[in-house]
This record gives sequence, structure tokens and C-alpha cells, in this order.
Amino acid sequence: LEYNNNGLCLTDEVMFLRYFFWGFFCAIFMVSSIMLLYMYWMVRPIQGVHRRSDGNKIELTWREAELLFTEFVSKKTYNCEVVEAVGSTTKSHAEGVHLTCMDQKYQPKAQCIVYSFGMKTESHKRMDNLWFYNIGLGKVDSDNFTPRVDKYVDKSQIFTWKLRTMKSIMEMLGHTNKTIDVLKMDIEGYEFDVISSMIDDGTIEHVRQFIGEWHIFGDQKYDYPTKYSIAKRLWNFGFKTFNAGVHPRCKNRYCFQVDLGFVNTKLGK
Repeated sequence: LEYNNNGLCLTDEVMFLRYFFWGFFCAIFMVSSIMLLYMYWMVRPIQGVHRRSDGNKIELTWREAELLFTEFVSKKTYNCEVVEAVGSTTKSHAEGVHLTCMDQKYQPKAQCIVYSFGMKTESHKRMDNLWFYNIGLGKVDSDNFTPRVDKYVDKSQIFTWKLRTMKSIMEMLGHTNKTIDVLKMDIEGYEFDVISSMIDDGTIEHVRQFIGEWHIFGDQKYDYPTKYSIAKRLWNFGFKTFNAGVHPRCKNRYCFQVDLGFVNTKLGK
């Protein structure tokens, strides 16, 4: 400090330190503000990306959405040269129509076995070599299963279902240890439980081709690591993706309802 005719003043060294610390604290403040804004953006709920369970709104964050989408909707890992859309006799691009691999080693042959879970009314017509059973696919056997209620379900139509595991259904139909040429599954989010059950009891190894919808959304955010683990088990078992695409009804990238198709490379040799 120095004195002059005007009183107390600061030396150049003190002024330098003063501006240095002032600039330092300003920099810290700016960095902290940017980090807080970034964190807010990562946990900010996505508008319109949610599902309802018993009337409760479950939201995802942008970060969760990005990770889940990029991890689950992976790139194709198998190049199927011949792909055909099957599942409807009236429309080529509609609900219930799924791409199916028709390469020589995966194409269903005569006397093939096809399981389709999640059929529309059109499919209920009994044709030659087609049988309809009023049974749902689940992870356990149950005669009074109460399904989860989604927002588009008419609450007046809620009733209990008869469920059987894949192992029980194959035993009932006399297909134990036989190859299921095509397994089509559209069971509104329960596919992860079923896949896990099929891996555990070994029935998954008898499926040559697996197609259908995957519903990545969940009732609880802690479901996502479990779902990812189940998907990894399927991939590690030898199933490769020949089709991966956003569901036709989705209007944005983060729809979390995707059409997937897999071939079992262990049965395609």
C-alpha cells in the first residue's frame, strides 16, 4: 500500500492480485453454471416419451433416452439377403407385419413350425395347418394373470388371461426339442421376461428365427439395466440382428417401440 496526496492507493502488484482473483472466481462461476445447465439438460424430462401404468406417468431423461435407444436399437449384425414382409393378407405395411429372413438356411420349409403371439382378429381365422389357442405367453404358468394396463386400453375390457411358458406350450403341442422355425412375439413389454425365461429353461436354443416388437419403455427406471442384460444374453447366445428399425407408428427418434428380427446363427449352420 502507498499513500499519495489523494490518500491510500494500491500498488501494481496488489491490483494484479485483485484482478487475478476476481477473474479466477468469475471463471469458476461460469464453469459451475455451465455444468449445472448441462446436468439440468441431462435430467430434464422428455415431453411425450413415457408410458402410463395404473395412471402414473413415468418419464425418461434425455440422457437415458439416448443411451437406451442407441444400445437397444443396434446396427444390423447379420446380412439377410432375402427379406420379406409377412403377417397380413391385406396390407404390406401395417401393424402386425414383420420382416422375415428368407435366406436358404433360415427360410421356413414345408411342415415348418411357426408360433405367433399377439395376433389380430384377422389371424384368428382357422385355415389349413393353422391353429389358434387362447393362451398367452409368459414367464410363469398362470390361469388368472392380470395384465398391465396401458393408456390405450379400454378399461372396461380388462380381464385375466391364461398364460403358459414357452416350455409348457411346446410340451402341450408335442413340440418338445423340435425346432421352432419362426417365433413372432408382440406381447407389449413382457418380451424381456419371456426371453429371460426361455434362456433359463433352454427353449431359446430351439428357435431358428425370432421376430416381433420390443417395447423398451418400463414401469420403473431400474428396469432398463435388467432389460439390457437380457438383450445381451440373447445376443451372446448366438442371435444376430437382421432387422432393426423404429416402429412405423413412431413419429420421433425416441419412441422406444422398435421392430426387431433375429436369426439363430447356431441353427443356421
